[in-house]
Amino acid sequence: MIEREVIILKIKVDSQLYKYNIYIGNNIYKTLNAYIKEYNDKKILIITDSNVSKIYLDSILKSLKNFKIYYYIIPAGENSKSLEMAGRIYNKLLREKFDRQSLIISFGGGVVGDIAGFVAATYMRGINLIQIPTTLLSQVDSSIGGKVGVNFNNIKNIIGSFYQPKKVIIDIDTLKTLSERDTKSGLAEIIKYGIISDYKLLNLIHNINDISEMDSKLIKLLIKRSLEIKKDIVKVDTFEKGKRKILNFGHTIGHGIESLDNFKRFKHGEAVALGMLSEAYISKELGLISIEYYKEIKQLVKKITQDNIFTQQEKEVIMENIKLDKKNMNENIVFILPISYGKVKIYEDKINEGLIKKSLGGDI
Repeated sequence: MIEREVIILKIKVDSQLYKYNIYIGNNIYKTLNAYIKEYNDKKILIITDSNVSKIYLDSILKSLKNFKIYYYIIPAGENSKSLEMAGRIYNKLLREKFDRQSLIISFGGGVVGDIAGFVAATYMRGINLIQIPTTLLSQVDSSIGGKVGVNFNNIKNIIGSFYQPKKVIIDIDTLKTLSERDTKSGLAEIIKYGIISDYKLLNLIHNINDISEMDSKLIKLLIKRSLEIKKDIVKVDTFEKGKRKILNFGHTIGHGIESLDNFKRFKHGEAVALGMLSEAYISKELGLISIEYYKEIKQLVKKITQDNIFTQQEKEVIMENIKLDKKNMNENIVFILPISYGKVKIYEDKINEGLIKKSLGGDI
């Protein structure tokens, strides 16, 4: 049985109102044709990765058998988020004579969504895009809000744009094939939403004893609440000039951590979780939160990963990447720091580099 709910995201860009639906349900991918009827005479490129394609591509192609479908499979993993990969996809679009009325469907996790969105934003200065995220992390975070981009020189998302999809389709059934590690990675972003906006979310996560045993009702609740929080932030600050920056809690340090070992050691959510722990530690040391709240955040992070031992050389690499963060102003590192339960602030004052490095310690 197919069940669905709809969240509507409305944002204004240069006085123009953009509105798109976010569908949340089960077994949607099997009836995808019903969601893209307006493109039945257009060329459609499905971009997916080598893991997702093995599980779902045949079902999608069957659902869309009456459409003009092409597909492109990228290697799974963060290294596919590159200008080189974008170039290969541009060549595919050119060979098949895609135009501005054509459609790109992103079917996969955050990496697929970022590279597909980047290509859609830049090919012919923009063609239609639909996001179908298949991981918990991409369903609660990266698929909505319009951020798209690629990595460059081992710096995460340093080249990119803001480009809104025509719609987002979230099929909770795709989470059944996720590994426990990938599920935990997605849960990190939900913890982030709890810390920046809704402390009640943290209580729900505290009560999860076995992540692999989460039922679909709880998962849908966590996804829906996370999307509502992000929607309310994005609609008032589409281009991250102010309030939207708080969505980067854990990411300032997290992106530096994620870049270690050429993006191979940590999942995105794991790195963000460790980034949240480090930034909470900095907040505690600055007297912005209590030691009790810091310990609570630490317990939540332990649900995601306990791999937080870094060599001195790794700490130096992390610091260099932090200094290149997109939020930085006047060469000051800008942090998002918790200040109370469910509330954070954008902290632009200079923070001692020694404190930042200390926050990366395994014994904090």
